[in-house]
Parts: sequence; C-alpha cells; structure tokens
Amino acid sequence: MPLEIPDINWSLLMPQLVIVSTLLIVLVFDMFDAISKKTLGWMTIVGAGIALWSSIDLLQAGTDQTQFNEMFRIDSYSLFFNIIFLVSTILVALVSISYLGSGDKKQGPYYLLILLATLGMMLMAAGNELIIVFLGLELMSLSLYVLASYFRESPASSEAGMKYLLLGAFASAFFLYGIALVYGAAGTTNIPEIISKLSVGDQLSLLSESPLFLAGIFLLIVGFGFKVAIVPFHQWAPDVYEGAPTTIAAFISAGPKAAGFAAFLTIFVDALPKLPTQATGVIVLLAMLTMTVGNVIAIAQTNIKRMLAYSSIAHAGYVMIGLAAANPDGKSSAMLYLFIYCVMNIGAFGVVIMARTADGENLMISDYAGLGFRKPLLAMFMTLMLLSLAGFPPTAGFVGKLYVFKSAVEARHYWLVIFGAINTAISAFYYLRVVVTMYMREPEEELEFKPYPPTLVIGLVLAAIGILLIGILPSLLLDQAQSAVQSALL
Repeated sequence: MPLEIPDINWSLLMPQLVIVSTLLIVLVFDMFDAISKKTLGWMTIVGAGIALWSSIDLLQAGTDQTQFNEMFRIDSYSLFFNIIFLVSTILVALVSISYLGSGDKKQGPYYLLILLATLGMMLMAAGNELIIVFLGLELMSLSLYVLASYFRESPASSEAGMKYLLLGAFASAFFLYGIALVYGAAGTTNIPEIISKLSVGDQLSLLSESPLFLAGIFLLIVGFGFKVAIVPFHQWAPDVYEGAPTTIAAFISAGPKAAGFAAFLTIFVDALPKLPTQATGVIVLLAMLTMTVGNVIAIAQTNIKRMLAYSSIAHAGYVMIGLAAANPDGKSSAMLYLFIYCVMNIGAFGVVIMARTADGENLMISDYAGLGFRKPLLAMFMTLMLLSLAGFPPTAGFVGKLYVFKSAVEARHYWLVIFGAINTAISAFYYLRVVVTMYMREPEEELEFKPYPPTLVIGLVLAAIGILLIGILPSLLLDQAQSAVQSALL
C-alpha cells in the first residue's frame, strides 16, 4: 500500500513555523557567551511579533481551512486565540528582560520554554482532534512545570514546580482517560464528528445519553478544569502563583488559561445543547462555585500574588458564564473576555515586578502603603489594572463582564447573571483595598525602589493603552470575536 502524504499549505502554518524558527534561533544563540542574554529576550519578542502579524494577516484574509487530514484547522477562531497567546508572550517577554537582568546565565532555557509553551497553546486552539488538543496541552504543561521552578535555589519556586507537576500529571491522566472513553463511545476522536453524532435531525442520539460517553465528558471537564483553575480543581493555583517567578505567574495566569478555554469552548459550546440538561447544569454550578470561592477567599489574602491567584480563579468563573450560555454570543463574549483578562492580569503582575526594592519584591499588600505619593506612575498603573479587573467603566474589564452577562441573559441563565453581579461587587472590595492602601495609608518604613526599567514601562504602557482603548471602543475587538465565531469551521 503506497504511503499517501497529504498536501500541506505551509503558508497557512506561518505563525507556528515562525515560533518554531524563533525557538531554534534562541537555542543556537544561547550557546554563544559573547551575546548578551537580554538579546534572547528581544529575539523572543521579535519572533512573537512576526507570528502575531502573520496571524492578523491570515485572520483578515478570512482563512478557514484544515490541514494534516483535517486534524489541524486554521480558521478565524484559532487565529483569534493565536493573537491572545502571542500578545501574552510579547508582554511577558518585555517584563522578563528587566526582571531577569543581564547577569542571569540561564535565560536561554527560560525563553525557549516560553516559546514551547506558546506553541503548545497554538496547537490546543487549532486542534480538530482530541489527540492534537492533548499533545498541545502536554507541550504547554511540561514547559510550565519547569518555568514554575525556574529559580532552583529558591525553595518556594522548587515547591511550586513540584506541586504543579504532580497535580498536573493527575489532571492529564484524567483528560487522557476521558479521551479514551469518548473514543470508545463515539468511535472517533475528531471533534466535529463527535458533535455531529450527538443528534439525529432535531432529536438527541443514543450517544448523547451513553453512560460511557458522559463519563468521558466528565473526565474531560476535570482535565480542562485543572488547566483553567475552576473550582474544585483550583487548589494548585495560589501556591504555584506565589512560589513561581512573578513573570511566570503572570504567564501562567494569562496565555495557558486562554488556551485551556480555547479547547474547552471548542468542544463544549456546540456539544452542550446536544447533551442532557444536567450537563449544562454542571457547567452553571461550576461557574457559580468558581466565582464565589475565588472572590470570597481573595478577601482574606494579605499577599498580593495570592490575591491575584484567587482573582484569577474568579475570572475563570466569569468566562464559564459564556460557556454555559452555549450560544455564539456566549462564545464570542468569552473570547473577548479572555483577551481583556490576559492584558490586564499581566499588567497587574508587571506592576508587582516594578514595585521591587533593593531588598527584593514587595509582595505584601501593606508594602504598597503610600505608593501613590512616593511612586505616582506606579500607583497609577496599578489602579488602572485593578479597576479593570473589578469591572469599572470605562475600562476593558467592564466591557468584558457586560458582554458575558448579556450572553447569559439571552440564554435565560438569570440566576447565573445575578451570581456574577454579586461576585463583581464582592471583588470590588479587595481590589479597592489595594487602591486605598496606596493612596490613604502611611508607609510603615521608607523603601528604596529600583529605577523603572524601560522594557517594563513599555509593557505596562501597552497594557494600559489596550485596556482603555477596548473599554472606550469595544467594537474593535468584539467584531473580530463575533466574526471569528460565525466563520469558524466548527
């Protein structure tokens, strides 16, 4: 039997090819001691920038095709998520250049792993097969496990990496077993085929009520639930965020969370209406629990990284509202929210990095007392990020929540919207507490802050512009998200 090699349009794979090429260039240049290690960070930024330009170009061209025997799709949906991943990578690389400094000789593997994780995210968003989604998930996860323990001399960083690895391995096992059960019930791992088999005409098929299939779906929810940190699969997030390098905590909270939801939305938005009503009830319950647990526990935190970790859990609950809506508006509003969340969360972690003193990072909320008068620019950036996270107009965070709640109202999930509104009010308390500390509390001791690193300022300025621009002109991004959903191959 002759071997058939599928025809491949390599130009459609340009974003992924650019990331792979950048990865190899960073690997080679890291071998030369004469080259400044900061140069590797700039190479990462340039490579991600070219891949971002390529993704935008393909998105505007209306590219909607599959490659590799329909296992990999290049459509408006996956390209929109590519933009989220690459923007996150560029912002994290910008803040990492100053965070690591020029004396750190291990920067080559650092940027290499960030690029590998980005490639894994892109595979997850473009996967048309559960196996491709799993490969992307593992490529991303294995890179993040190492990055979380990047500071090997730090016990907290090593502990964070170990916890992330052990719990992540269990989650991957659940996910893979779920794929096996779904394949056993549906006879395929192709996502569009699985969704099409769930109904016959206007009637639900036997597959939609198969115990084997429903068990597989439940295990997939467990696997995805760990990656996006929804309750009750969230326990790893606060410890990992606190122990990992702050730049990596920002990275984990942004791109990988968006990648998990990219696959989550791909599989479940179209499948939920074809499953028993209990399946939608499970998603609604998880959204309510995630929002409530994340926000309530965040109130008690005194460490700002742990507070942002529980905040990240709560924001996963808001995205779940769009998933529970299970309609095109829910999908597009979740995509919009993920983009906004990635920018404002990386911005918040960037301010934490900028607030470093000669003694190290100021991680306690009390350390920010009087910051509004001692470092007004720093306090201004932090205030903007926190107001956006809380959902105050005219920031992008307000727009994200508005459209997510709107999609749930259209799906008649009124109680879910009420829960979301209550949780938004709760979150305002702990976000504004930091603002009050910066502007209305006297510092306990005088701290000597480090000078503002130019690359970090550039990253924060870009994040601030994005938050305000989307908040004032949301159609710039919302129209793209809606168009991506309407023209996507799924």
